Amino acid sequence: MSVNLASILYHQWVPLPRVSSFSRPLTGRTVILTGGNVGLGFEAAKHLASLGPARLIIARRSTARGAEAVKKIQEAAKGKVGKVECWEVDEASFASVTAFGDRFEREGGGKLDLLVLNAAVGMYERQETADGWELMLQVNHLSTCLLALRLLPFLSKARADPPPPRIVIVDSGAHRWIKDLPEANTDAPSILKLLSSKENCAEEGKIQNWYPLTKLFNVFFCIELSERLSADSAISMATVNPGFCRSSLARHIRTWGFWFMTVLFARTTEMGSRTLVWTSVTKDLDGKSGKYTENCMVTEPGLFVMSEQGKKARGKVWDDTIEQLSLVDPEVPKIVKQYLRWE
Repeated sequence: MSVNLASILYHQWVPLPRVSSFSRPLTGRTVILTGGNVGLGFEAAKHLASLGPARLIIARRSTARGAEAVKKIQEAAKGKVGKVECWEVDEASFASVTAFGDRFEREGGGKLDLLVLNAAVGMYERQETADGWELMLQVNHLSTCLLALRLLPFLSKARADPPPPRIVIVDSGAHRWIKDLPEANTDAPSILKLLSSKENCAEEGKIQNWYPLTKLFNVFFCIELSERLSADSAISMATVNPGFCRSSLARHIRTWGFWFMTVLFARTTEMGSRTLVWTSVTKDLDGKSGKYTENCMVTEPGLFVMSEQGKKARGKVWDDTIEQLSLVDPEVPKIVKQYLRWE
């Protein structure tokens, strides 16, 4: 699907179905939602809690301010949720992500039914993490992939009856802005290292493309992981575009033009959160995986994703992602070997 301004505006204003029209109970289920204390994640957490999971874990960079969110989520659920918890995970730190996975192994109860990966950042200048990566590339792509892989063994143990175990990655229609990935055609030993380098980011206009690029990588990862799951896996996986919303994601953008666009076109976070919940529980994704959704329906991602060049780039980004994550977490190659088909 190509980028069309009239289509974007139409979809921004089109009303979305209420959660009650598509919800399915999550009774007895365990749910993890990253970024669940503010914005889209917080509204989605309230909706998911009302579907009756036994356990809902919201994850954020610091648990210090998570108590108030937990209280409000419990209140919104009106007694339907078993337990709401706030766990710490900082996706700008690989050590924090692996610590989260280790904690879930100890305290998670052995299985996971729904994983909603909602953490992301958008920047207009390069910032480097303590791990030496460009911030958006690490948070939006690498750490998102690492957390999904670390929790894959527990999703594989969830019961398959509807709604089946599912991974949902919150994406963006901005991935359609990327028309090519020339770095995939170089002989660089690592596409991701090349993209993350100070020299590459310093090129004029490059860093402005990093957020949509990381969202493209989310779509790549979703498709690639889905194709590599074992044939008997009950796990379904999807990326979801919640549309342009009044969320904290754009807190670093302080211009009158962006403010004006937000007032005119942005959805409320509650409206946008319905897309997350729909993708998490809809029967339309039962038995399907690697799909892209927006406006509470399954649709096609950007043209580059579907092109032959895009498919080649996707494979190279996957290989590089697994290689880089294997360097920071020895569990990654073990999980890949046990749960995925490498061919």
